[in-house]
Amino acid sequence: MIGRILLAVDDSAPAFAAADLAIELAQTLTAELRAVTVAEEGHLPDRVLGAVASRARRAGVRVETVTLADGMPPFELTLAEADRWGADLVVMGRSDQRRLGPAYVGSQTSRLLEFAEIPVLVVPGPAPG
Repeated sequence: MIGRILLAVDDSAPAFAAADLAIELAQTLTAELRAVTVAEEGHLPDRVLGAVASRARRAGVRVETVTLADGMPPFELTLAEADRWGADLVVMGRSDQRRLGPAYVGSQTSRLLEFAEIPVLVVPGPAPG
């Protein structure tokens, strides 16, 4: 059973697509939702987490927000928070870098998928146009 969903977000379009799906899942499953982001230079965590919290409130979903301190790779911080909180599922957006050929999975996403011991749902960004 999925009772706790950890949403890893940044300020990219795929991250907000992942947020929308995580909110919908939390609503459908009556699961707890925790949104996390990494405090990186040039990144505005309060703005990102505020936008996610606003979307969740509009959907009637309660969400906790957490800014993870920089210092380790984002995938490690995310996995550590998922473990600490007892998450059943991690939801995150796929890299928004575009390449010809197969869908591109960024290095942090790839590493998280490699080391996660719980299910990870990787959401593509919104369709162009």
